[in-house]
Amino acid sequence: MDDYNYDPSNHLHEVFNSPDTLKELPQLLSHVNQYKLELSQQIQSDINIYNSQLTHINQLNTNISSLIETIEQVKSNANETQTSITHMTSSIQQLDCYKKNLVLSMTILKRLQMLMNVNNQLSEIIHSHNYKEIYSLLGVVKQLLSFFKPYKSLDEINQINLLIIHSQNKLIDDIFIDFEEYVKNHDSELGDQLIYGCQILELIDVQYKEKLTNWFYNLKLKDFKTIFNNFDEAGSLDNLNRRFIYFQKILTDIQQNYKDIFPQEWKIDYEISVIFCKLTKQDLTELLLQKKKDSKIILENLTKTLEFEKLLNSIFETSELFNISQVFEPYLYVWVQDQDKLLNQKILEFNSNSQLPLEFQDSNKSILEILKINNVPNLSNSCTELFKFFYKILSQMVKLSNGEILIELAKLFSKYLFEYHNRILTPLIPMDEDLNNESFKYLTMILNTGDYLVNNIEDLSKKFTNLIRSQYKSRLPSFDSSQEIFSQLINKCIGKLITKLTNDYKICWREFYNMNWQLLDQVNDISSYMIELKSITLNNIQIILPLIIRESFIRNFNDKLIDYLIVTIANNLRTIKPLTEVCVEQILLDVYSLKDLCLKLPLYSDPNYIENATNNSENNHASISKSYEKYVNSNFHNLESLLKLLIVPAYPLENLIESYFELIGDKSITNFSKILNLKGINQQFEYIENFKLQLTIGIDNLQTSNKLLSILEQEEDSTAPNSRVGTPEITSPRLPPMKKNINQFEKNLREFAMTGETHVNKFNENFKNFGKFFRKDND
Repeated sequence: MDDYNYDPSNHLHEVFNSPDTLKELPQLLSHVNQYKLELSQQIQSDINIYNSQLTHINQLNTNISSLIETIEQVKSNANETQTSITHMTSSIQQLDCYKKNLVLSMTILKRLQMLMNVNNQLSEIIHSHNYKEIYSLLGVVKQLLSFFKPYKSLDEINQINLLIIHSQNKLIDDIFIDFEEYVKNHDSELGDQLIYGCQILELIDVQYKEKLTNWFYNLKLKDFKTIFNNFDEAGSLDNLNRRFIYFQKILTDIQQNYKDIFPQEWKIDYEISVIFCKLTKQDLTELLLQKKKDSKIILENLTKTLEFEKLLNSIFETSELFNISQVFEPYLYVWVQDQDKLLNQKILEFNSNSQLPLEFQDSNKSILEILKINNVPNLSNSCTELFKFFYKILSQMVKLSNGEILIELAKLFSKYLFEYHNRILTPLIPMDEDLNNESFKYLTMILNTGDYLVNNIEDLSKKFTNLIRSQYKSRLPSFDSSQEIFSQLINKCIGKLITKLTNDYKICWREFYNMNWQLLDQVNDISSYMIELKSITLNNIQIILPLIIRESFIRNFNDKLIDYLIVTIANNLRTIKPLTEVCVEQILLDVYSLKDLCLKLPLYSDPNYIENATNNSENNHASISKSYEKYVNSNFHNLESLLKLLIVPAYPLENLIESYFELIGDKSITNFSKILNLKGINQQFEYIENFKLQLTIGIDNLQTSNKLLSILEQEEDSTAPNSRVGTPEITSPRLPPMKKNINQFEKNLREFAMTGETHVNKFNENFKNFGKFFRKDND
């Protein structure tokens, strides 16, 4: 309907869409008329509003026009007022300008007069060489001249400026002449004035200060440059100390005779020292390139240079240190090469002497008696000498440089740690067939020495890290490989000690195999094989343990010995056919006896323990740690549990399986089969099936496999007792340089070896994987 060309026909068709709608025509007309009336009223209202606003707009336009006229009138009045004021004050402004120009003219004339007077005074006094007064007058002249800079274009001012420049040039010449005169005659009266002469030169132009100081430095160093040039013998490296002494005389002369004639802030003694150091560094650089490198000469000259630097740095306390010695750093490798030769001689010297302490060198004396009388640490003196030599070299080097050369020195030390390992200690380890009581001295000495070296290598590494400059720390070689080889050496020595005991135990195991177990009808006292085993153990540990210095390695050895005994006894059960209840009970009694001995092993580290045991047994017992007691009890408990399970009757089979879960506490069918083999049960199918059935029920707290049973040899792998000698032999761990055969037992134990000085609890943590085979469950 808003369309301008509106067509009502469409809407009419919608309203009258049928004949019946015509009946509503009156109502529709009434509605349309009413709507038309409302529209007319609305239109009239809008017209009235529009007319009203139009009237307001016309009134507003009239007001704006009136305002513009008023503003124009005000602006015109303001201009007229300004013109009147300007006319009134123009005469006053002219007077102000006259006054300003007059004051400026008077100031210029006055200062010009002052400049002329001061210049005249300066010209008169110049010939007197009274530089103190000249300096004060010249300062005034320079200040006045700065005022006349804008007027230099005036001939009169320029002429005065030229006169003053002439006076300054005369002053400069006089001052230089007076300095030359003073250098010749050291006239004290003249010297008092020369310090003001220096200030005059600096006031005139800084370049004259530099000219004077350069002249003075060249004058004082003239003879030095002539004498100590690189083409004459005096300038050689052999005469470097003479060069330093000569300059010290120059420096002393300057400080005594010339320091007072120069301003203190010029620091002529410091500046000439800087020049000397620069010249010396240049000369040394050329000399070191020309001469054949001799470490002795380099070291001597570097030491003298460092002493001279120290002297200068103590005289002049400045932030920038004198550093002539830097030129020697690239050549210090020659000195390091000489230390290589000296260290090689040290190794040869060590190799020619016995590594044992003097008290142990006599093989005819009883080791135990020596320990009782004089409990000397069984440590090689050569290892302490080696580290003393290391630290001596390091301290010498640090005095010379803490730069990149320390990297080479660290490599050198690492090299000779390997040399000491390969040439001194490793050849002393006896072969398995040569192990005897005498070898205890060497094995424990190597063990203690390795421990000493591991700990001192750590300290040496920290020393290098602390001493070297920060920018080179990341390039320092690691000493970890050096520590590792000595840790392996410690493990090898402990393995050899165990091997010595296993060799001695062969007779015990032979007696074990040869016992008439079938005829045993009741449990007797301790078996003869166990008595012999305990005796052998005591005879060995009384010598071994007192010779080991560190308690952690005593614990290491004891733990390995206990592990070996438990595993061997468990494996030897296969050789008893049949394994009757009485046999097991007898072995269980023997194990109890062995356990009592093992609990006391640490006490034998005291060589006087046996003599003191009866008098003070409580104190001796107190030296056994609780962790060790727990370890022994826990490991033997697992062996005892195995033996107790073997006592359980084979029938009913449910009782046997239940006892297995209770005592062994694993769900391994293979391990259960080993128990059946030990008990001589050939028909195992029913037991295995019942075992599997029990596992399906879901018994809690069962481990996957009992470690003790898992390392037991299978029945089919064993040989007849008479065809074998003792238990499997134990040899030392394989080290890369040695290439020796090792047996299965050592392979099992080697991974658990202790690799350094640790607390006993830490040691137990390292061996926790091996110790788990004695545990009944996972708790």
